[in-house]
Amino acid sequence: MRVALAEAALLVITFLALVGHAGWVALRARRQRPHLAMAADTLAAALEGVNPAPGDLDDLAALSANAQIGVFSQLATSLQGAQGKRLTEVAAKVGLVAKAERWCVSKRWGRRLRGARTLTMLGSGQGVVSTLLDDPRAEVRSQAVQWAADHPEAAPVDRLLRMLRDPEALCRFTVKDSLLRMGSTATEPLLRYVSAPGQAPAPEALEVAAGIADVRFLDPALALCGASSARTRALAATLVGSVGGSRGTEALTALLSDADPSVRTSAAKALAKLGHWPAASRLAECLRDPSWDVRRAAAITLRGFWPTGVLLLRRALSDSDRFARDMARQVLDLPGAGGQSSAQSTPAAREAEQVAR
Repeated sequence: MRVALAEAALLVITFLALVGHAGWVALRARRQRPHLAMAADTLAAALEGVNPAPGDLDDLAALSANAQIGVFSQLATSLQGAQGKRLTEVAAKVGLVAKAERWCVSKRWGRRLRGARTLTMLGSGQGVVSTLLDDPRAEVRSQAVQWAADHPEAAPVDRLLRMLRDPEALCRFTVKDSLLRMGSTATEPLLRYVSAPGQAPAPEALEVAAGIADVRFLDPALALCGASSARTRALAATLVGSVGGSRGTEALTALLSDADPSVRTSAAKALAKLGHWPAASRLAECLRDPSWDVRRAAAITLRGFWPTGVLLLRRALSDSDRFARDMARQVLDLPGAGGQSSAQSTPAAREAEQVAR
């Protein structure tokens, strides 16, 4: 009985504490609402080139750190150039930048993360956030990488490329995303990285290169098509497919005979991306491949090679290999498998049809 009463009392105390906290938060928000509105007006005027009055800056500085972050975040995510710079200057004047920099060197990783996020939002922190690329917490390193995408002068691309081998998937994914955001800025360092002799590049580097799709990646991609790692060969095939060229299509056609099914699948998909219909007959042979993924990729690619590919798929319906027959039937049954009529086909497609026959 006493235990039940104690538990009931504890529940009541917990409930009252929650209600009291909620009431305090609501009261504080109601009191801060006019100040937040004035702070928003101050920032809006600053973005238009109006220097804030000392009193307005004092009011903004008097807000709590959470309130300041809330006001600045409403504008910072959509601002660049001169307006973004003015916003950063105001944040520095009211002390928010200094607070965030102090958080970045805190012993508590949650504060370091908060500081990195705040400085990323404000476009500041050049002397602090780059050091967090070596932080022991993956969450903090990942946020520092996001910051680095906008500050390549403080955190060079070569530094981010080394992080493609980070033990945490979160960091590797964030590096990939940041490098893709950087685009042309990342191209030269990435080209040197994937071309370096002696060691295969991190798989994520090849994925980024395929996303950038600069023609200069063709030579290293062709070299990596002969790598010992099947995953590297498969990613190299994808990269070749993003760049193209006659040498690329020759290499992809050769990879259709690779010993690893993942490589053959990537090669078939890359040929589809390039629209290289002269490989149709070789892809038709892949309909008998022991791997379902290869057969599927080959069939889908053939289906896109109208009319040659569709003709070869229809021929496969009477193939002696039941796997080839089944895959051809599956793909031809998909919506739109009939393609366009021969009367509507292009001269190149009509030429391809003659070759197939």
